[in-house]
Amino acid sequence: MNNDRKLPAYPLFIKDPNYSLWSTTDNLNESNIKSWFGAEKKIYGFIKTNGETYCFMGNAEDYINCGVKKAEQTSVEVTAFTTDYEFTAGKVKLKLSFVSPLPLNDLQLLSMPVCYIKYSIQGDKNAALSVFVNRRVAYNDIPENGNKSVRGGVMPLDSYEAAFMGLKRQLPLSNAHDLIGADWGWWYLSGETAYILDESDLAVYLSAGLNRFANKGEEKYIGSINNNNNGVVMLGFDEGASIDYFGDYLKGYYLKNNTILNALGYVFENTGAIDEKLKAFDKNIKDKADRYGDEYIRILYASLRQSIGAHKLVCDNDGNVLFLSKECGSNGCIATVDVSYPSAPLYLLYNPELVKGMMRPILKFARMPVWKYDFAPHDVGTYPICAGQVYGLKGDKGHYHGNYNERAFVNTHSPIYLLPSKFDAYDFKYQMPVEECANMLILFLACCRAENNNKFFEDNQDLCAKWVEYLVKYGLKPEDQLCTDDFAGHLKNNLNLAIKATVGIAAYAELTGNGKYRKIAEKYAGEICEFMIRFDHSPLTWDSGEDTFSLKYNFAFDKIFKLGLFPQSLLEKEIDYCLTKSAEYGIPLDSRKGYTKSDWLLWAASLTDNLGKQKRVISPIYKFLIESPDRVPFSDWYETVDGKHHCFIARSVQGGCFILLM
Repeated sequence: MNNDRKLPAYPLFIKDPNYSLWSTTDNLNESNIKSWFGAEKKIYGFIKTNGETYCFMGNAEDYINCGVKKAEQTSVEVTAFTTDYEFTAGKVKLKLSFVSPLPLNDLQLLSMPVCYIKYSIQGDKNAALSVFVNRRVAYNDIPENGNKSVRGGVMPLDSYEAAFMGLKRQLPLSNAHDLIGADWGWWYLSGETAYILDESDLAVYLSAGLNRFANKGEEKYIGSINNNNNGVVMLGFDEGASIDYFGDYLKGYYLKNNTILNALGYVFENTGAIDEKLKAFDKNIKDKADRYGDEYIRILYASLRQSIGAHKLVCDNDGNVLFLSKECGSNGCIATVDVSYPSAPLYLLYNPELVKGMMRPILKFARMPVWKYDFAPHDVGTYPICAGQVYGLKGDKGHYHGNYNERAFVNTHSPIYLLPSKFDAYDFKYQMPVEECANMLILFLACCRAENNNKFFEDNQDLCAKWVEYLVKYGLKPEDQLCTDDFAGHLKNNLNLAIKATVGIAAYAELTGNGKYRKIAEKYAGEICEFMIRFDHSPLTWDSGEDTFSLKYNFAFDKIFKLGLFPQSLLEKEIDYCLTKSAEYGIPLDSRKGYTKSDWLLWAASLTDNLGKQKRVISPIYKFLIESPDRVPFSDWYETVDGKHHCFIARSVQGGCFILLM
């Protein structure tokens, strides 16, 4: 164990896009805790021992005038579900484990909105550990949101207490945007004793040890004080309404039939059993990933909580699981197909029902009158509002369009899903028709293979029949359009997209047993192979020269499904060439720019059967984790030369890093 950097940002409390708290420095007491999008959320941890007060969490400098000293951090380690620290404070040794229970094989625990800190103290039987959470956790600190006053209190519960706090004016589902959290819900902090207090009360406690709090000031905290040398501090968040699903307000999966008090009580009583479940899951990951080495395991640890925490698990009114992603740092869209597709490997490995939960909102919207196209939608709204696809909405402000698609920083959307088929809602040039059709067909086959059951596909075969025909017509040489890498701009004759379309057609053939589509897929694959063997590597497009290239990550599911469309020798030649282009932090996405995508890099690594080549792809990604200059949650889009990230942070697509385990 050591205190060296492990990650750009460390996950502490992770459950969903509105409950995602991180440390952005290697030492837990060098900076204040932040949300995934960088908003400061003041959460402090202190230990009182032998007449001294030491800060172990939050910026210790904030309370130096109260006589607070800085505990010395001696180690930090990261596992699949925990971030673990050790400190010395005078003669005391303190161990902390921040636990986010997110096992994919237990949906109740996965969605239970409680994380916890396990702690142990050695060296002073009379030491007291305290945690204080500032009111900023309960809202977005931006002017548009009005009054930031909070209210709260303390609940006496069995063997512990829980302080709670939330905005006086609750604003359920009041914003739909990217870099933003909830302006609604109630936060709960547990301890042996719990309090609601103000800034002056906290200063007096830290300097003099008094905990008779007047609680008169506006700058509120909820706090817990614990006098045992071993214990658990729990932080819970009850959103109330979590998702607007085409007009239905849905609670989180767990809270649909339980309360936050049930969640706190369960975690308090079953911490040991939860820890064992998480350790078993962690061991499974390590065992599967062991052949790829420690660097790959570290990448998976960096990916797991982040990917899961960019989703919200709910049920629709028919009891179907919905696993709704937020496009964190890329536009805030909800249930985006080309986010679900790259994230899928993690969930296919451990619970394919969650992949179906990603797809169901798209299938529902694709049957609504306003979506009159023969290709799959891109998204169904902006998190947490499923109002209909927002990507590519027309905005000419004419007679029919008005300003229905106008977006301010915290605005929600109009109910796009209610618009009639006569309404011309979308601008085709901003769609991803080939991309999304192929993604959905490939995901259908992936789910059916994982569950050995075709019913999910059969229930939606009407849509898939339209989508496969679109690929047959337009997939081999795609028109000038966007793909999932839309930040790179429009591209005509995108060869990587043609590969995806071909795999999508073959996936449909597998699902239906229809030989017609298998023959079409083979014909398209033959044309692609015939073109590619003219070069020592494949160009970017059908009409660009050999001075261009791109990562052909879309070969991956042909290999995983064993469809036999493309020979292994061709894939090996591709990865051999791409490795010659590798820079400090990885292989560029294509020849146009120097940036890359970490998820696609690992998809590219899956193309080769050579472990040495795979490790040559893995190592620069790990190097990015420990050296990148931007202290943000694991970005998937960054420069290969200097490691600077582009916009994308905390995104669910990092679930795709698990593809080598498939």
